[in-house]
Amino acid sequence: MNETPLPAVEPEDTPAPHRLRFTLVSGALILGAYLFLQFAATIAAVVMLGLDPAERSGDLVALGVIFSAIPCTLLLLCILGREPGIEPKSWLALSPVRTTILLGWVALACVLLQLADLATVEFGRSPVPPVMETIIETTRYTTLLWFALVIAAPVFEEVLFRGFLYEGLRRTAIGAGGAIVVTTLLWTVLHVAQYDLYFLTLIALIGILLGIARERTGSLYVPLAIHAVNNLLGTLQMTEERDALVHALF
Repeated sequence: MNETPLPAVEPEDTPAPHRLRFTLVSGALILGAYLFLQFAATIAAVVMLGLDPAERSGDLVALGVIFSAIPCTLLLLCILGREPGIEPKSWLALSPVRTTILLGWVALACVLLQLADLATVEFGRSPVPPVMETIIETTRYTTLLWFALVIAAPVFEEVLFRGFLYEGLRRTAIGAGGAIVVTTLLWTVLHVAQYDLYFLTLIALIGILLGIARERTGSLYVPLAIHAVNNLLGTLQMTEERDALVHALF
C-alpha cells in the first residue's frame, strides 16, 4: 500500500522561517475562527431556534460543526490562494491516488479499528464513548448530524491537520516524522473536551495512522477517506445497530 509521494512545489525564494511563521500564524487563525464560529452557531441555535442544550445537544453539535467547518475550510483555501509562491493543490497534497492503494489503506484502517474496539471491550468499556451516545440520543436533525460527522468534520480536520499544517511543518527541520507527531497532538487536543484519557489515546493512535498514510501515499485523499470511514462506522455504532452491537459484545 505504498506509493512514492509526489514532490511538493516549494519556491526557492521562500525562506524556512517564513514558511514556519506562515504555517503557525495561519493555523492559529483558522483554529480560532473554527472554535469561535462553533460557539457562535451554538448560541445562535439556542437563541433563535430555541434548542434546549440538555435535550437537543446532538442538534447543537451538528449545527456547530457545519457552520464552522465549512466556512473555515473555505477560509483556509483563501489564505493559501493568496500566499505568494504557494500552489494550494500541491500544498494540500490533493493528488490522485490509485483505487487499489486507497482501498488498501481503508481496509487496513478498518481492521485496526476493529482490533481497537475488541481491546476496548476487553478493558470492560463500551466501544461507544458516552458523549457520542448523548449526541445521537438528543438529535432530531439526523441527516444534518450524519453530514456533520461523516463529511464536514473529516474534510475540515484533514485539510487543516494532514493537509495545511502537515505540509508546512514537514518542510521545516522536524521533517515528516515531527510533522506527524505535532499534527497528531494538535488534533487530539481539539477533542479533549469530548473524551476521557482512554479515548483520547485512541484518537492519537488514529492520528498517527492518518499522518503515516498521508506521508506514504503523498495524497490527502487517503487520510480523508480513512477519517470519513472511521466516523461513519462510529456513527453506525450509535444508531440502529448500537444496542445489538453492545449486547453482543458484552
